[in-house]
Amino acid sequence: MINFYDTIKLFGDEITKSYIFHIPHSSLLIPEDNNFIFNKIDSENELFSDHATDQIFDLPNTSKLIFPYSRIFCDVERLNDELETMYKFGRGFYYTNTDSGERLRFNDNTYKKYIYDNFYIPHHQKLIHLVNEKINEVGFATIIDCHSFPDTPFETDLDKTTERPDICLGVDNFHTPQDWLIEIKDMFEKAGFSVKINSPYSGTIIPLEFLKNDKVISVMIEINRKLYMKDGVVVNHLVNRLNTLIKHIFLF
Repeated sequence: MINFYDTIKLFGDEITKSYIFHIPHSSLLIPEDNNFIFNKIDSENELFSDHATDQIFDLPNTSKLIFPYSRIFCDVERLNDELETMYKFGRGFYYTNTDSGERLRFNDNTYKKYIYDNFYIPHHQKLIHLVNEKINEVGFATIIDCHSFPDTPFETDLDKTTERPDICLGVDNFHTPQDWLIEIKDMFEKAGFSVKINSPYSGTIIPLEFLKNDKVISVMIEINRKLYMKDGVVVNHLVNRLNTLIKHIFLF
């Protein structure tokens, strides 16, 4: 397993230059050219957006990859259908069902391929390019996979535990250094937040091309929306508080 702090000793202040803040679910934008059932779009979009994560994880002088469209239009963090657990619920990269199981849009294979070729693949190509760029410039890449989650489980959640933490840290046994994980967890807890590892969501994004490549480090940070939203509305001063904490954790 990678030792993050040995890496810091080797690269010093260069560590922040290795960062890639991956923010895939913050947008509510859906292209006009879509085949959704009209009256289902708004509620589902609001339900599944990782509201304000582009603001919470906005750190100066770091690289960001923000997917500019809603996840219900194209979920770039889902795997291809044959590999994706959520596909059986109609929630692969191309959502066909709502969280409650109603029809959201029709499974039009031609349109689905259009989304895959023109939205899904280009996003992953950008991530691969960024990772390669960091490895070439700094020697390694550090991906922070940025998300939020509701305090009440989705109907399609695999983990429906109702006692949800303030912060969920998703890890990979190879790509998430244990020493770094402990440090991040401790800093959130010192700020007064409860933290769980891989619960209610698990794992973190690593482009398939870099699996088991020890030059790629990754951790997922999921923030409970109750920490910055009230009655479905983003509260700016709470967003700013979380942004300040994220800066404290990641900007050495």
